[in-house]
Amino acid sequence: MIRFTMTRTMLLLILLTYCALALRVQDPVSPKPESGQRPEQTSEPQDDRIATIRIDTNLVLFDVKVVNSRGGSAVRGLKAEDFAVYEDGVKQQISIFSASEAPLSLALVLDTSGSTQSEVSLIRRAARRFLEQLRPQDRVAVLGFHQDVELLADLTSDRRRLERALGQIEGGSGTSFYDALALTAQDVLKRADGRKAIVVLTDGVDSFGVYTYTHVLPILEKSRSSAYFLELDTLEFTESRLLRECSERGHFRLSAKQLRKYVEKFRPREGPRFYSDWCLLSREQKREVNRRLYELAAEELREMAARTGGRVYPVGALNDQDRFYAQLAEELRAQYSIGYYPSNEKHDGKWRELRVEMRNGDWAAETRPGYRAPVD
Repeated sequence: MIRFTMTRTMLLLILLTYCALALRVQDPVSPKPESGQRPEQTSEPQDDRIATIRIDTNLVLFDVKVVNSRGGSAVRGLKAEDFAVYEDGVKQQISIFSASEAPLSLALVLDTSGSTQSEVSLIRRAARRFLEQLRPQDRVAVLGFHQDVELLADLTSDRRRLERALGQIEGGSGTSFYDALALTAQDVLKRADGRKAIVVLTDGVDSFGVYTYTHVLPILEKSRSSAYFLELDTLEFTESRLLRECSERGHFRLSAKQLRKYVEKFRPREGPRFYSDWCLLSREQKREVNRRLYELAAEELREMAARTGGRVYPVGALNDQDRFYAQLAEELRAQYSIGYYPSNEKHDGKWRELRVEMRNGDWAAETRPGYRAPVD
């Protein structure tokens, strides 16, 4: 088990090291195709070829779900010629295509903070049943987070190892949600090939750690992973404890990071001095701050899912996990992977808009709206 506790000094060292390596090392694995050339297109690649696909800074790889626009059911058995891909309005040549038989690299990220810390056994059982619905060749990593982020199992198809990892999940206070997302995208899934997904069980309310939402969103956009969130409703539980007096047993208080976010977003003119001490706030102020932060968290989850081609499943209570895990597993099995080398080869870090059209007008493609180009 690897435990991550991020500090600003650690973050600075990571960034400096990354920059130094970027100046000295070039990727020796994935040579760029010669001008005017693209890899041979195939609609039914073999599994061993799929497993060795390397995502480099030129290849754009994304997942697509196709549904019947009349009934909403998933459409299976399609080929590359059924799709047309456009980047910023310019049609692209599909270089890689595979159905959902392609192996999946999935990070299962479990929030065990706050109201969930007493329900770890329930979280563990639901996660175990979800993993049973994945295919033997899929690789899974397991992470748990509260104030710390713990990598309990790196990517593996060994189900016994994953079972042991689930047994190590522990509850705790504090929620380093953004740190967990950043470390998952930048470390755990960075070197994974082919299809990638991040599945997070959480209420989305961050309270500790170094990263902020403005840091995490572009990280996810660049990661080429689809983010799926099983959204828990912990508002009433949290509020009942936040409204207790600070002298009462079992009371909660919001962190300085949360109060700072609230002021910056909703009370910029008042400044932080009015919200520097949680215990001095009135019950009305505490309720207002908490509810605004929950509303903001819900908006952020939906934006992250939309920008990466994922989805938010409003689970509500932990007892409802199984039903939504089953829906998610079905969605992952009904996807196609498409890859192309963009005609716009600039590495300018700008947002590129993606559009997928279907040969059959009765079909509708669901995918991410775009991606962020790499930067040299």
